[in-house]
Amino acid sequence: MDYDILIVGAGPAGLILARALSGKGLRIGILEQQAQQAIAEPAFDGREIALTHRSANTLRQLGLWQRIEQIEPTAFSQLRDAKVLNGPNPLGMVIGHELSPRSELGWLVSNHLIRQGAWDCVQDSIAIHQDITLLTGQKTGRIWSDEQAAHVTLEDGRVLKARLLVAADSRFSTTRRAMGLAADMYDFGHSMLVCCMLHQKPHH
Repeated sequence: MDYDILIVGAGPAGLILARALSGKGLRIGILEQQAQQAIAEPAFDGREIALTHRSANTLRQLGLWQRIEQIEPTAFSQLRDAKVLNGPNPLGMVIGHELSPRSELGWLVSNHLIRQGAWDCVQDSIAIHQDITLLTGQKTGRIWSDEQAAHVTLEDGRVLKARLLVAADSRFSTTRRAMGLAADMYDFGHSMLVCCMLHQKPHH
């Protein structure tokens, strides 16, 4: 058996999962088609991620929150209240932070900072536990499973085996499709812009 767990995809989900599992006596592999430099030095991509309190707590427990603050001290912005509007209709649904015991609904943070923090934390785990193997710059070929293991063929001909295969390669996952797992996707025909803004006057 090559790995106990093989994670396909070194985005935030794959890296954070590997970090969470590290140090528990497992052999963990992370397979990513991008070159290692692209993962180690993620470029700004314009995306802001809204974190729930549970997600924020997970980042704190795994050390990502602290790592991100080291990279950018002002990385996290409070999401105090939310107002949902439907086109030009002046009426809207307000979701206020007073509905929870906290002073905010959640947090906003740039996607590339989550990626950088996750990469840095995985490097820490590798240095301490030596239980994570990174396989970068490799596309997957045939993927299948039998009674003993899951098998992944790489473009260079190698075949990897794992007791558990995790598809963390986006919502359009080729790994999921290769295993014959269907997914229902809905396009609501709307776009959302999530960003941080500075105001000259308080907007409450």
